[in-house]
Amino acid sequence: MFEVSDERLAAELRKSPGGTPANYPVGELLDRHWEAVFSYARLCTDGVRPAGMLTTASFTRLFGDSLHQGGPSAAWRPQLLVTVRRIAAEWLMDQRRELLDPELLADADREDREDRAAARLLPPEGRRLLSRAFQRLPEPARCLLWHGEIEAEQLELPAALLGLSPDEAVVELERARERLREGCLEIHRELAPSEECRRYHRMLDVSFRRGGVDLDPDLRRHMSRCGHCRDAADQLNQFNGVLAVPLAEAVLGWGAPAYVASRQARAAARAEAAEAPGTGRGTEGTNFAEGADAAGSGRAVEADPIVEFRPEADAVRPPGLPPRTPPKAPPAGDSPSPAHDATAQHPDAPARRGAPTPTGGARPSRRVAPRSGARPAGPRRTRPPGAPRTAAMSPSRC
Repeated sequence: MFEVSDERLAAELRKSPGGTPANYPVGELLDRHWEAVFSYARLCTDGVRPAGMLTTASFTRLFGDSLHQGGPSAAWRPQLLVTVRRIAAEWLMDQRRELLDPELLADADREDREDRAAARLLPPEGRRLLSRAFQRLPEPARCLLWHGEIEAEQLELPAALLGLSPDEAVVELERARERLREGCLEIHRELAPSEECRRYHRMLDVSFRRGGVDLDPDLRRHMSRCGHCRDAADQLNQFNGVLAVPLAEAVLGWGAPAYVASRQARAAARAEAAEAPGTGRGTEGTNFAEGADAAGSGRAVEADPIVEFRPEADAVRPPGLPPRTPPKAPPAGDSPSPAHDATAQHPDAPARRGAPTPTGGARPSRRVAPRSGARPAGPRRTRPPGAPRTAAMSPSRC
């Protein structure tokens, strides 16, 4: 697992000298989140290359925000994914719209096609209580809900991202779910269009905490003519089952069901690989690009949406990024390992940490946290396929 939390990495990033992101926190955050962000960007775009461009733009924007004392602290994954959606909406306004998923650009002959496409990107109206309640949560709670509910990861992973023990993560996840539900109720009351809605507020809470069975006849009649309370009842009822897709729809909007299906299939595959005897893989050794060929929220997801990263995903790098060349000689005391040199000279080598090498080599050891943002000594982990080198990241906004 990770020795350093995302929050500490964000703090190191904000202390970067000279207006340039420090290599260590940038490299760690790329290593932890690139693959998931790329998989969502692929759902928004029409190919591997524009997906890489969109992913790079999202990281670059948040790194720039961090240099200006903004950006996320603990909830990097959901914020990066929301940034992908927001930048995709910006692309709709210029010639880059042609890089987006064709389903976003449906009805191309209509004058308002950009507005219609922008509306498709947003969370649906029926999820606005969940959306606003999620944004009001503290970042650690958002991190736990995202990784635990939506990505279905073992809680050891978000616990490590937050610097918690697994037992603490279990308790905090339950608290986060309850806080999210209370937030939905609070926003329902704030946005209630009439006094009658406010009178039924507590009855909604109690009724749907029990699963919505045996509804009071007066409440049922009210809901039959009040869309606001019907939507609230539907969103409250989601807490009685699996919250993954409704919450992803509330945060992401476009492509949410496909993203959830691919990430949960990946989590299941990693768990299976970790349990299989003699595979030589741990929970971090599987290398997949999930949902790479799914497109949009309306498209059905295949039963097994996991596909391996393709070599060309790393070959077609976004414009402006340097070619993959062997690194220059480092200063004394910071020489990279032979394994790093070999990977730099051969871009087709496995690029995800823990991925099996062509000769079945072992996963490189993890780094320990440096002092004051300095790069630690020891072997470096390679970038996931399509990921830029950290030196290419600029604090300028995309």
